[in-house]
Amino acid sequence: MLKRMTIMVLILAIIFGGMFWFLGYFKPKMVNQYFANFQPPPATVSSATATVNSRIPFLESTGSIVAVQEVVVTSEVAGPIQSINFQSGQDVEAGTLLVKLDTSVDQAELKGLIASGKLAEANFKRDKQLIARKAVSSLDYETSVAGLRNAEASIESQKATISKKSIRAPFGGKLGIRKINLGEYLQAGTPIVSLQALDKVYVDFHLPEQNFSQVKIGQTALIKVAAWPDREFSGEVTAVDARISEASRNFTVQATIDNPDHALLPGMFSEVRLVTGQPRELVTVPEQAVERKLYGTSVFVISETTPESSGAEGEKVEKVLTVDRRYVQTGQSIGGHIEITSGLKSGEQVVVAGQLKLQNGSRVVINNIVELN
Repeated sequence: MLKRMTIMVLILAIIFGGMFWFLGYFKPKMVNQYFANFQPPPATVSSATATVNSRIPFLESTGSIVAVQEVVVTSEVAGPIQSINFQSGQDVEAGTLLVKLDTSVDQAELKGLIASGKLAEANFKRDKQLIARKAVSSLDYETSVAGLRNAEASIESQKATISKKSIRAPFGGKLGIRKINLGEYLQAGTPIVSLQALDKVYVDFHLPEQNFSQVKIGQTALIKVAAWPDREFSGEVTAVDARISEASRNFTVQATIDNPDHALLPGMFSEVRLVTGQPRELVTVPEQAVERKLYGTSVFVISETTPESSGAEGEKVEKVLTVDRRYVQTGQSIGGHIEITSGLKSGEQVVVAGQLKLQNGSRVVINNIVELN
């Protein structure tokens, strides 16, 4: 009986000892060895090569098109409209008659003033002859002189009033939409039609104060508007505001653009690129290659590595593609590419799609046929 118990205890000790050895030593050792040697499968990425391109340095902004000369034509005097001598949207020269108000009452009053003027002139001539013979007093003579001057002034004033009832274009340009109707009684100051000079236009845009030293008179401004997506208009900086806005810390720049075909109209929204220097060579990559995070801007650079185990002697070993995160400095972006001012050289390959599954040292396979998410 004792012998059987001893054998049973030995058997149980061997079984439980083996289990403890397997679970406590052998299995963890094998698991750690597996994970130590485990390599995840290569991640499929899309790549692009950093290239050197000639870029012109510029500042970007948005602005508005403004007419060189713009006015809403109004009347200085009131009166019924006798004739309208323009069409909406018409091009006119300076001095073109636009609207004529009724002057019949004014013309009648002018005739009365002219008659009074002739009487004042006759009195003046008579008193002039009499004063020479001392037949009238100096006071009478001075009164006749004043009467003549008042009559002449009244005539000139009435003629000016009549002239103001012929409303003319103050300068050449393009008319807007008519705001009056024939026969309407036009009050002084009532808008008649807008008038813009469009052969040249301004574009006003704003830049932050840190760019003030980069802006000079005569620099080229390139303008694009939504109405003409396939055209780029070129202008020249002609004015820089003399102060910085305290509210926005921006300053205003004004460029002048030749507009012979009147393609640009006042009020248009414009995208502006202000050229600030000569062309320079810069390394560029697609914008998708750049990752911006709180701790910096980086790209994944692809490089070839040779596995440590080279296999049997004479056996060809395939090189492995791996990636490393590299922090870079960026400049301006244009046309889907962004400038890399430091941290990357021309000819290096970077990942442009598939970055989310990468970390330093990750193996990759390049597939540029399909754009990856």
